[in-house]
Amino acid sequence: MQPAPRRVSSGKAVVVAALLGAVVFGGYLGYLAWANDSFPSQQQPFANYAEVSSVVFNGSEYAITVTWLTPSYIPEYVQITSSVSDAANSPVCGLNLTSTSSGEMIFLPFGFDGPSEAPTSVTLWMAVKPPVGSEFTIQQTIDNYTARVGDIFPVQLSCNEPASVM
Repeated sequence: MQPAPRRVSSGKAVVVAALLGAVVFGGYLGYLAWANDSFPSQQQPFANYAEVSSVVFNGSEYAITVTWLTPSYIPEYVQITSSVSDAANSPVCGLNLTSTSSGEMIFLPFGFDGPSEAPTSVTLWMAVKPPVGSEFTIQQTIDNYTARVGDIFPVQLSCNEPASVM
């Protein structure tokens, strides 16, 4: 005669299910934190590395031209956000730059889904890779810009999400 198989008590099953649920929920929260806070936490002053040369908005595109000041530091990815206008919250855009030069103009176009009202209090976020050490973030809030009817040129840079953002 064989002994009856042991059954897991319902109390133990509830504890195991709760633990598995907590692990899955924690993983989901970690993913959300990674996806929504993808810029390095260390920050440096924007003016030490770049200056905003021009900002133009035509109703569906917001274009920022940045003059890069430090050739040994490379901007890796950018994003614009606004606490006032959801339309101005862009995806993270990889720049795919391998080098920069002092005084180089970097054109950053951000498209909107459709015609939009003028965004206000737009913040430009840039992740920067130093020659040695960890990446850091620089940011600049932009309150003034020029309105322009028609296309914004040049359009050779397109916004694409970088393969890995840490």
